[in-house]
Amino acid sequence: MKFILKHGKSDKDIHNLRQEIEILRKLKHENIIEMLDSFESPQEFCVVTEFAQGELFEILEDDKFLPEEQVQAIAKQLVRALHYLHSNRIIHRDMKPQNILIGAGSVVKLCDFGFARAMSANTVVLRSIKGTPLYMAPELVREQPYNHTADLWSLGVILYELFVGQPPFYTNSVYALIRHIIKDPVKYPDNMSPNFRSFLKGLLNKVPQNRLTWPALLEHPFVKETSVELEAREMRATADAAWRGEGNIIRTLNSSTVSSPESKTLTVYVRYLEFCPFSICYHQLHCHR
Repeated sequence: MKFILKHGKSDKDIHNLRQEIEILRKLKHENIIEMLDSFESPQEFCVVTEFAQGELFEILEDDKFLPEEQVQAIAKQLVRALHYLHSNRIIHRDMKPQNILIGAGSVVKLCDFGFARAMSANTVVLRSIKGTPLYMAPELVREQPYNHTADLWSLGVILYELFVGQPPFYTNSVYALIRHIIKDPVKYPDNMSPNFRSFLKGLLNKVPQNRLTWPALLEHPFVKETSVELEAREMRATADAAWRGEGNIIRTLNSSTVSSPESKTLTVYVRYLEFCPFSICYHQLHCHR
């Protein structure tokens, strides 16, 4: 549950928050954090999302880097999340480890859509600069028009960092960082498999038009799902659909509490599934302001 105070925020900040909420409300995908409910009072926003156990950023801080097998599992899930977003004409624009959560059963969840932009059917490129410089695509730091492939560059940077321990371009100087992103080639470690290297080279192409993108990206050997993985995902989807059909127990909000912005206590009943193996956990979450 996320409480966001309005005090001290500009009208633009408030607009961006409302935009994030509206974007998140429409998204339904296993690898995107699900918004269960939201409401707004004169003083604050409250967003209720599904439970997530931690951030990918925390794993990086603890372990520094991950084995390629684990990076590949994360890559497959992030690719599915981005394909869903881009198919719905939404660019995330702020892909970074801090915006990737780990849910039950180690399912990766993409979150934080404050910078996201919904594209109309006629939108080809965008010009406004949003996001974290460390993960920005070359066209972004050069203030050139960009499209959904900017997210794919950021995905490549994240996967590189997960495996190597730091992004391909890393410096404390913003000006030096921009220069490296625009001009310097990416250096790939020798212990990286050919498939992983090929995948990253496709994503970390400085020319957006030459970047690996849909639908070819889904067929790349590094992220293409095996029949076992596909079957497991379908089983999770079936279990999730069955869960959603039992709406009497879960996601029950006390209507008198929600309708009163001044209430000091909000009780939310959340049930989530853990697929290890097929156990069901019930949680009652009390938030006191």
